[in-house]
Amino acid sequence: MKHHNRPILFSLLTAAAAIAYGASSALAQHSHGPAPTAPQTYGQAVAEMATRAAEIDAALGKGDLDTAHDEGDAIAAIARSLGALALKPNSGVARAQVKTVNLAGKAIAEHMDSIHDAYEKKDLAAAKTAFAMGKTQIDSLAAAAPATYFCPMHCEGAKTYDKPGKCPVCSMNLKKQTSDKFTMDVKTDGGKIVVGKPVTMVFTIKDPTGLPVKKVEEVHEKLLHLLMVSKDLAWYAHEHPELQPDGTFTFTYTFPEAGDFILYNDFTPPNVGQQVVQVPITVEGPAPAKRALTVDANNPKTVDGYTVSLDTGGPVKTNAPTHLTYTVTKDGKPVTDLQTYLGAMGHLVIISGDLKEFVHSHPHDVAAGGPKVEFEAHFKTPGIYKGWAQFQHNDKVITIPMTFKVEKGDGKDAPGHRHDHK
Repeated sequence: MKHHNRPILFSLLTAAAAIAYGASSALAQHSHGPAPTAPQTYGQAVAEMATRAAEIDAALGKGDLDTAHDEGDAIAAIARSLGALALKPNSGVARAQVKTVNLAGKAIAEHMDSIHDAYEKKDLAAAKTAFAMGKTQIDSLAAAAPATYFCPMHCEGAKTYDKPGKCPVCSMNLKKQTSDKFTMDVKTDGGKIVVGKPVTMVFTIKDPTGLPVKKVEEVHEKLLHLLMVSKDLAWYAHEHPELQPDGTFTFTYTFPEAGDFILYNDFTPPNVGQQVVQVPITVEGPAPAKRALTVDANNPKTVDGYTVSLDTGGPVKTNAPTHLTYTVTKDGKPVTDLQTYLGAMGHLVIISGDLKEFVHSHPHDVAAGGPKVEFEAHFKTPGIYKGWAQFQHNDKVITIPMTFKVEKGDGKDAPGHRHDHK
C-alpha cells in the first residue's frame, strides 16, 4: 500500500475497531457446516469478502435471503481469520494495525452472523441492517488492502499473485480480485434491432467510475469477444467487434430470430484482468416459443459432418475442478489435425440456465491437434448449464452445443474457485 494512504486507513480501521468493541457479546457464534477453504493471504481474504459482499447486496435487493445467508456465512469464516493473516510476513498490514484488523474482522463476523439470525427469522429488514453495518467495515478494509491476482480459469486452484502477469499453466492474463465492476454501454445506429435486418452496434467500455476505457489487452487474438445468446440458450454466436479510433467498438450484424438476448462482453483492461459484462437486448419481430434446456451431453453430437463426444469424468460438481474432454471425429475417423482457432486448440463458453454463471475456457495444451481436446472449468452454483465448444478444421469453425447438469459439491474449494463473470 502507498505510505500516504496509511493515516486514512488507520482512521478507518480504528472506527471499525470501535464498532467491534461495542458489538454485543450476546451475538451467537454459529457453526454452519464445513467452513470454506481459508484464503492464504490477507489481500486475498479481503478481496474475497468484498466480492461476496457484492453478491449479498444483489441478493438482498431481490429479497433472496438464502443466498445472502450463504455468502454471509462464508464471509464470517474468512473475517475471523483476518488477524492471523495480517500477522503473516509481507501481508501489507503494519504491525501496529494488526490488532485493529483483528477486531474489525470479529465485528464483520458478528454482523454476518446477524444476517444468519435474520435468515432463520425470515426478517429481510434485519438482514439489510446487519449487512449495511458489515459492508462499511469490509469496504474500509478493501480500500487499502494489497491487490491480489488469480487465474480466471483457476488452473492453480486458490493460488494468488501480488502483481499482474500471466498464468504459468494456461497463459491467460491474471485477474485482479476486486468487487469493482466495469460496465458496457451498447447503442444502435437506428435505435431498434429488428429481426432479419442489419444493425450496427456501438460498444463503449466504462470503468468502475463510469469513465470510458480507451485501452484493453489483446486476448486470444482479439480485444473484445462478444458472446451472444438467446435467453433460452437455444441460439448462440461468438463474434468480435472492431476497435475504432475513439476507443469504442463497432459491429454490424443481422439477427436471424427475434426475442430477448444477452450479450456477454468479454474484455481485459490492463492490470485488472478479464471482465465479462452482460447487456440485455431485444430483437423486434415474431419470437419463437421458448425452447426447454434438455440434458444431452451423455450422447455424441453431430454437426456439419463432425461427431463430437464429451467426457466429464463423472458427475460435474460445484466448487471442484471439472475436466471436460471433447473427442472430435469425422466419417468415423479421429480428427488429428485440428487447427488453432483464435490462438487456441478450441474455445469453450458455458452459461447457466438462469444466465447468471459464465465460463470462457481454453485448452491447456495448444500443440495437440486432436482428436481429444481437454478444457477445465469450475462451477459455484448447481443447475443446468449449456456449453458451446468451438474447434477449427480445414479452415472451418465447428460449434458443438452440449447441455449438462452440475450437482452441488462439498464446498471445500469455494473461496479460491470463484470465476466473477457475472
